[in-house]
Amino acid sequence: MPVSIMVLIGVAAVAVLAGVAFVVVDGDQELARFEADHPPLDLPEDRPVTGEDISRMRIPLALWGYHVRAVDEVLSRLATSLRERDERIAELERRHMEPATRAEPPPAGGVSDFGTVPVEDATPPRPRHG
Repeated sequence: MPVSIMVLIGVAAVAVLAGVAFVVVDGDQELARFEADHPPLDLPEDRPVTGEDISRMRIPLALWGYHVRAVDEVLSRLATSLRERDERIAELERRHMEPATRAEPPPAGGVSDFGTVPVEDATPPRPRHG
């Protein structure tokens, strides 16, 4: 093969690589963002993701395994839903524990609310009929 043809093929290869790099890199010298090239996932947008949503969902397949962007989107949504659920559980547990911390502990020494009578001997007062 003559040297001039090899040089021509080399120049063409460099031109193709430069063209691809120019298309991929946006004007800001960063990789351009492209829209998702997979079908939309069947996940709710107006509420947190539930286990039932996940069991119904089918992640789209790609040439080698699952579609990477779809899996990343699912994992991101799941992480958000789990974080929101954990925060909600923590808030409910905190609310549940508040009344217990505000309640007065029973008096020491077995004293009831009826005076200085020991708790085991205390009987509530009888209602008066009159």
